[in-house]
Amino acid sequence: MDDDARPERIRRSARVVCVDDEGAALLLLHRWSAPAVPPRWLTIGGGIEPGETERTAALRELMEETGQRAVDGDLVGPVRHLRQATPPGHRYDRLDMTTFVWRTPRFAPDAAGREPGEQRAIVDERWWTAAEIAASDAPFDREDVAGTLALLAREEPLPGECVRVRATKWDGSPHWQYDAIALGSDAAGHWLGVDGASTTFRRPGREPFVGDARKVTLVPRRPLAMLDGTWALLHWFDGRQQILYADIATPPELSRRADGWYLEYCDLDLDVVRDPGRLAWIDDEGEFAEHAASMQYPSWVRERARATADALLASTQAGTAPGEHARHGWLAALDRLLRRGD
Repeated sequence: MDDDARPERIRRSARVVCVDDEGAALLLLHRWSAPAVPPRWLTIGGGIEPGETERTAALRELMEETGQRAVDGDLVGPVRHLRQATPPGHRYDRLDMTTFVWRTPRFAPDAAGREPGEQRAIVDERWWTAAEIAASDAPFDREDVAGTLALLAREEPLPGECVRVRATKWDGSPHWQYDAIALGSDAAGHWLGVDGASTTFRRPGREPFVGDARKVTLVPRRPLAMLDGTWALLHWFDGRQQILYADIATPPELSRRADGWYLEYCDLDLDVVRDPGRLAWIDDEGEFAEHAASMQYPSWVRERARATADALLASTQAGTAPGEHARHGWLAALDRLLRRGD
């Protein structure tokens, strides 16, 4: 897979979550390049060198840091993408991480292939389960490892539980934030409900506001590998001129944390919209082109977003969009839950 994004002051890296038969992940305790920041537990990985793809970089880092030689087909993914700020004093402003999963029997890492800087920076290593990470006060890059282990767990919320919806843009900046209600699941995926009249929506650059209509959201089932998933989040509205508003996004991640359930995704600008008369169109083409350039979308992200929007437009026009026939039943389920809470 090719990735041609090379923004300044951002370190592009490939990560590997090594997962053993018990679901534990191998982590290395790293010193940061910022000397005042304490070491933290990280997954295997490092910077992508010129001419490398994300996958070849991941395989090289796995060999260097653990002595384990895997082949291309052994890695699952990419499974996640994350861009996050670095601590003060780091030589880069942000880390741009693309993560793969390697399932393997537990092994003892061999440090012989580590570069001199890695020999100095890596001070410990051990296998951690998700429960051990959650219970520990040790410093982790939790978004890196815990997010991937949550995908592997494949849990889902019970009807009536709160789900915090948290969207970002590709550069890691926050986007839409609001709370939804878990309704249940079917073959297409998980369904969330939102009562517009009692829900506050937040987005940077806008004043918080209360919604104007009820909606149910289809969260497509998420295979582990991103490119095997559905790159969209489909919102079906009741009592609004736009019946369907579908966000083109990285495959949404539904996961449980210590403080509850979260739905997280990266919004990729394009939207597929349909009115009650089945007139459908793709919205925000200009924003997609602008952000693809300014935020440096990798080529595989641009291609998948574009293809998803085109395919979803066609199915919407044909009346076969995901959730087209099931939405009425889930809107009724949302009504029942809301009446029960009155």
